[in-house]
Amino acid sequence: MEIQNPYIIRSIYVQPGKQPVEQYLNGTEAQIEDLVDGRIASIGVDEGICVFYNAFGEVLKMPENRSIFNQKFYGSFVVAGFDEFGNILSLSDDNYDYFADLLKL
Repeated sequence: MEIQNPYIIRSIYVQPGKQPVEQYLNGTEAQIEDLVDGRIASIGVDEGICVFYNAFGEVLKMPENRSIFNQKFYGSFVVAGFDEFGNILSLSDDNYDYFADLLKL
């Protein structure tokens, strides 16, 4: 896959009860907050892979969504890549395929 704009980040967007979809991010906190319906938190779930989710999803009783490697997520979340400096990166084709398949209903 060729990305025309290096500032566009390929990720996976996962909403409760829906299939995961490809989502392109502009890298702004505001966009990710819109996708997860509130304040964002993030956690690394694999080498170079992180999940952005609503920091208060469980407290706000958002619907339970999926688990990744025994980590439960509530409400919508976004899966993206990151580097050793914490910069958000596009998912590689292999990582995209792996996590899209892992998160299918």
